[in-house]
Amino acid sequence: MNDDRLNKLFAAARQAPTDTEQAEFAFETRLLARLREQRRSAAPWFAWSWRLAPLFGAVVIALGVWSFTAPGDPLADIVGDASDEAALLVMLTGE
Repeated sequence: MNDDRLNKLFAAARQAPTDTEQAEFAFETRLLARLREQRRSAAPWFAWSWRLAPLFGAVVIALGVWSFTAPGDPLADIVGDASDEAALLVMLTGE
């Protein structure tokens, strides 16, 4: 096909009225039925996470208070003591 003939076909297709009768039939009913069905479906997981956010915050605060009021030296767990380092040195060097 040459370009002029193809351009005329495209122009004729653009001028033809589109048939929207099927899409218009009972549009409101279908739209309301879809919205009603979406509202009935279960809430997604992230909606529950926002609802449980105060509980998560309370747990974080409780853990923070507990960590500051727990007996013992909090740095001893992180740093360790000198006997642990000495035992590791003996194990690695074999002395």
